[in-house]
Amino acid sequence: MKTSTITHWEKKIEHAIALSHDDPFGERDVRTVAAMIAESYDNFSHKFVEMYGESYVHFAKRRRLEAGAGYLRHSDFSVKQIAEVCGYTHSSFTKGFRELYNESPVSFRDRLYLPNEAYTLEETSRATTPHNDPQHLIFSIDRTLNVSLPDYILYYNILPQNNNPVKSMVEYMGRYQQELHTINAVLQLSGAMVITGTLDVVPVTSYSKMMMYVGILVPQESAYDRAHRQMQLTFQESHGLYTKMIPGGSYKKLPVPMSFVAAGLPMYQFINTSCRSGHFKMSGNHFFISLTGIDHCEIFIPRQKR
Repeated sequence: MKTSTITHWEKKIEHAIALSHDDPFGERDVRTVAAMIAESYDNFSHKFVEMYGESYVHFAKRRRLEAGAGYLRHSDFSVKQIAEVCGYTHSSFTKGFRELYNESPVSFRDRLYLPNEAYTLEETSRATTPHNDPQHLIFSIDRTLNVSLPDYILYYNILPQNNNPVKSMVEYMGRYQQELHTINAVLQLSGAMVITGTLDVVPVTSYSKMMMYVGILVPQESAYDRAHRQMQLTFQESHGLYTKMIPGGSYKKLPVPMSFVAAGLPMYQFINTSCRSGHFKMSGNHFFISLTGIDHCEIFIPRQKR
């Protein structure tokens, strides 16, 4: 396959993956997605398997079940509620979950550690310079603030993966981050944030399959209608930006005096420990880091209100 052809299909498949991640209920079938990326059903289906290693149908199903596994891990929603959030009936979710994980959702929820967890944490530690906070002076529940955020549209780049997503994120982040901060400055978006995170569910998704992103969160409010039009008309295509809806609501905010590279691993350990011990539960799977400075960032964790 020619290099130009490979690049063409890499972008098409990446676009299809982005469309799936903005479809929490799995309402778009493979023919719809093929049409949305302007490819034939047959070509798209064949190339997705060839280049991604699994069919689009299997990928989309796995993504939704992994989302359910994340809810089981970090929320106290019932299995029935989790099934509905992921676009399943209770019975179809339980059946699909057993097929993927060889155990029931209830059994999975009781696991202390997940199969991918140790490897994910080990590889993240190798790829970063994690901050050491043994006394929990920084990553402390007492330092979190309860904040309310509006609904957002995220305009984002998927960072190169190379089977080591966190290492690639560290390597490529600077260029993408600089471009996004420049866009933010041009549009003068006082309520927007440049953020990074993973599209997938940590630590459920296999480490090599995880996709990291960096993007601009723009509030979905009437005051930002012009900014959204400018993003879509001026910057989205030229910068290869995808879109994803990020729900607002209650979040835990934790400012930390370190870079996102240093914060990533202790952030996850703090979130996991807090959820397991009951300090808070998550209302969604996707926490993110706001990139506020070289040696400062802010962590946002969607939380269930009680």
